[in-house]
Amino acid sequence: MSSFTITNNVYLRTIYGSNRDLTNTTKREETSRSKLSAADYAALRKGIAALADFDFTERTSDSETDTAKGKLFNTMRAFSDAYNNTLESAGSSQNSSMSKIAKQIKNLSKEHAEELSTYGIIFDNNGYMSVKGSSIDNISLSKYEKVVGKDSDYMKKLSDYAKKLSKHIDIGV
Repeated sequence: MSSFTITNNVYLRTIYGSNRDLTNTTKREETSRSKLSAADYAALRKGIAALADFDFTERTSDSETDTAKGKLFNTMRAFSDAYNNTLESAGSSQNSSMSKIAKQIKNLSKEHAEELSTYGIIFDNNGYMSVKGSSIDNISLSKYEKVVGKDSDYMKKLSDYAKKLSKHIDIGV
């Protein structure tokens, strides 16, 4: 059983695409590890891409800013859930390369934890991520771009690890 909570929402189902049924805990328990790993890593890559494509420009009105921050929070939450699912499936894999990459992802997040916590992106002792909505409300969109946008060092490295995972998934197993 996972030591993190998944918030099943339209943003998460969107990044899981054709595997959206795997956002459901019961379906995840019924699915093979290899299919789960493949779906999770693909969702993580889509979550990273969604943040890279996010429009972080400041809005001209408070209502536009509130809407944009709400979208950012939901995108971040979906990304966080895909991240956690990927750690869970890769970390429990019998494939030693996948387990090693999961550890590398945890170490990367640990290296960036202090910076990310300033923006409400928190990691627990097991390396699982959560996002505090109140932090997003109190920080400008442009500042978020520095830590989760396409030019973010953390996101670039995380994307590289997600690509490495794809090389070790055998969905025929």
